[in-house]
Amino acid sequence: LDRIARHFTAADGSEVLVGRGAKENDRLTFSVARGHDLWLHARGLPGAHVLLRLAKGQSPGQEALLDAAHLAAHFSDARGESKVEITYAEARYIKKTKGAPIGQVGVSREKTLLLTLEPARLGRLLGSTPLV
Repeated sequence: LDRIARHFTAADGSEVLVGRGAKENDRLTFSVARGHDLWLHARGLPGAHVLLRLAKGQSPGQEALLDAAHLAAHFSDARGESKVEITYAEARYIKKTKGAPIGQVGVSREKTLLLTLEPARLGRLLGSTPLV
């Protein structure tokens, strides 16, 4: 699993997994994810697939969702932007599109949030000093 994903811990203790590349994104999304896990990605941009691990029937807490969204923004072509649109859905609604390149997926029942980057939050997640 370490070769497929980077591991992070959200503020509430939830596990967050971040894909390391297109092939690893596919494996993370289609082999590792459970249907009730939350899948996140920077909308319309190349970037990592992010999984917020959830127990069956559990809804993501606001802080865990924001933590996972920050990681989706950071590990995408939106890195460094102050506002990033993040798409998210339960992993069960992520499908491989026939003929699509590795790492590209189709999403149904998606929600979108406009994330305003918080350098201190990102710094905590990455285990570094916040970028100012």
